[in-house]
Amino acid sequence: MDLKANIEHDLWEAIKKNYENESFSSSILDAIHLLTETIRNKTGLEGDGNSLIGQALGGSDPRLKINNLQTESEKNIQRGIQDILKGFYTAIRNPRSHDKFNDSKEEADSLIHFINYLLKMIDKSKRNFEESTFLRSVFDEYFVRTEEYSNLLVNEIPKRKRVDIAISIILQRKTGDISNLSCFFKILIDALEENEIYQVYKVISDQLKYASEEEEIRTILHIAPPKYWDKIDKVVRLRIEDMLLKDVRNGRYNRISKKCITGFLGTWIETEHLFNFENLSEWNGMFVLKLEGSDDEEKAYIEKYFLSKICEVNRDNIDFDFMLYIRVGLEENDEKIIELVRRQIQYDELHPWWDIFEEELKGLPQIEYVELPF
Repeated sequence: MDLKANIEHDLWEAIKKNYENESFSSSILDAIHLLTETIRNKTGLEGDGNSLIGQALGGSDPRLKINNLQTESEKNIQRGIQDILKGFYTAIRNPRSHDKFNDSKEEADSLIHFINYLLKMIDKSKRNFEESTFLRSVFDEYFVRTEEYSNLLVNEIPKRKRVDIAISIILQRKTGDISNLSCFFKILIDALEENEIYQVYKVISDQLKYASEEEEIRTILHIAPPKYWDKIDKVVRLRIEDMLLKDVRNGRYNRISKKCITGFLGTWIETEHLFNFENLSEWNGMFVLKLEGSDDEEKAYIEKYFLSKICEVNRDNIDFDFMLYIRVGLEENDEKIIELVRRQIQYDELHPWWDIFEEELKGLPQIEYVELPF
């Protein structure tokens, strides 16, 4: 009997080398390893042996359902397959892993044929977790935009499936509510391992590499947490940051109509993006230039969308241009700048600006530390 012709292609590929070298015990272990990986991949579980089987097929709502589990007979079949698999690991896999065996070709053929039968059964089984079904919950119009709800959803995802879900959200981001996706993605990405985050951000880098439409970039800026901005490939980051810088340079806002005229894409930049941008000093210089300029719409744009962010990124390590802008404003009793500084430091006794602008603040009694009542 030709084993190759009577088993699945993937199984033959897994055992081929040892089987053709007549290392039959090793070929049996190869087949069991494929069985283990198939169960792991289908369920998202990380276990091994009896523990894996118990988690995958056991309980009232198993990850792998051999059938509909409606009748007593169906439930018995589920338990029976679970027991068979547990016995297989105990009686077949474990001894060959720990002791020296010398199985014959006939013994290997019999066991590998049976593993082939189990693999086909598992392949037909129903998964408790279906990616497409789960994604409907994330893209649902009734998604609850809270951290608690997102945590509950993330906990439903098998660990091995979390990267796939994150990538699917990135690829399908234009079809969902961007704020809902952002809320969920923030919780999901924090649940990933470092190497898994790298996989997700490789896809994000690919999405941004040649992006030119505002929606392509805006949706990434909103969904992907800005604290991971440096995970994007550097060549891609530099390109996108240059696009954003040019967009902000052209930004204009009308105070009367209270509408953004140009620079829409730049309004999606968050403070943490600025912290992670490659050339923060260039951004600071541009901000100050706009604030000191004579074009009120350009100045209004920076004041509306960036002024509080500028103060935050310059809190502990203030840029020279911005420091000079504040200092001159305080010396000239510019009411806007006085109010800006007061808002930043009045409730923060340890704010560095108390020392940086110590001389200027001496003549401004309206700026003083106020201790909060709690």
